Amino acid sequence: MALTDAERLRGLLNDTDADDYLVSDDQIDDLLAEADGDVERAALGGWRIKAAKYADLVDITEGNASRKMSQLYEHAKDMIKLYSGTRTGPTEGRTRIGRIVRGT
Repeated sequence: MALTDAERLRGLLNDTDADDYLVSDDQIDDLLAEADGDVERAALGGWRIKAAKYADLVDITEGNASRKMSQLYEHAKDMIKLYSGTRTGPTEGRTRIGRIVRGT
């Protein structure tokens, strides 16, 4: 059975635990709509959402145990860089201005 775009996007976002989604179903739908169904472009937006949620996490040390929560944010930034390369060009989404040349 083929995966849906939403399921593929969740896989790219490593957000597959239904009990603990970090990106909501509505956000997944919005990301896919904004990317015109391009799952990899939608993944870029998804990783941006995750990075925003991870930005406030701090490293914790209690006794002999420690958790480096800041690594989540760094990983999300790395994934943003990875998916930023999937765009079609440096001017995608920007207004382009050029000269109109008419034949004589």
